[in-house]
Amino acid sequence: MRKFVFVMLICFAACAHKIPISERNTLRQVSYADNLMSKEKYRSALEIYENIIFQCRGDTILEKVQYKLADCYFQQKLYADAIFEFEEFLRLFSVSKYSEDVDSKLGLCWFELSLSHHLDQTETKNAIKQFKNFLTKYPNSEKKENVKELLIKCENKLLDKKYENGHIYFMMGYYNAALMYLTEILDENTSGKIDRKTLILAAKIYSKKNDMSTLEKVYQTFKQKYPDNLEIEKIEQLLGK
Repeated sequence: MRKFVFVMLICFAACAHKIPISERNTLRQVSYADNLMSKEKYRSALEIYENIIFQCRGDTILEKVQYKLADCYFQQKLYADAIFEFEEFLRLFSVSKYSEDVDSKLGLCWFELSLSHHLDQTETKNAIKQFKNFLTKYPNSEKKENVKELLIKCENKLLDKKYENGHIYFMMGYYNAALMYLTEILDENTSGKIDRKTLILAAKIYSKKNDMSTLEKVYQTFKQKYPDNLEIEKIEQLLGK
């Protein structure tokens, strides 16, 4: 009889709070882990989040926990692990209040993993893809301008890589191969240092090839885009002006 009364009291208490006992315990664990994160104790929080995910498959609390788990890795700068968990979040929860933050941090992860332009640019290309995806999905986001700046940095890194390839071929005397890379840069129709360097190198190549008509076109392009830049003198010398 006493056992029956005890069970009834437990059920009554749970119903009074409108939350199952097991879920109340999970919420306490999540709250404790959140507190650890706020104190930047990410490793300790990480263990709790992972344990909750392992024990509570299918539970409604998993949306927040999966996000927090990924963010723990992100805050520790463990970007490869963060990417895996953020992508897992997007797979499990295609629509979520955390989606915008997840998409932006995914781009940041790839950006932080990207290498110098001298090396392989796979991560840079992944960052560009993710940043463009973010700008398409969240055109009015408060993070938009920051994402645009990072996107430009990534795109410039790829241009630096192409310029370096072009310059190497120029030094080897393979002018047509060099022009192939330089043309790809010029086709981007950008402006700034990399564009000026590309025009000047292209001018040197056309001078070497004795293609003065195309050299003149490069000169006019530089003059139109950068009328007050003193670097134009480098092209003028090639033309004998």
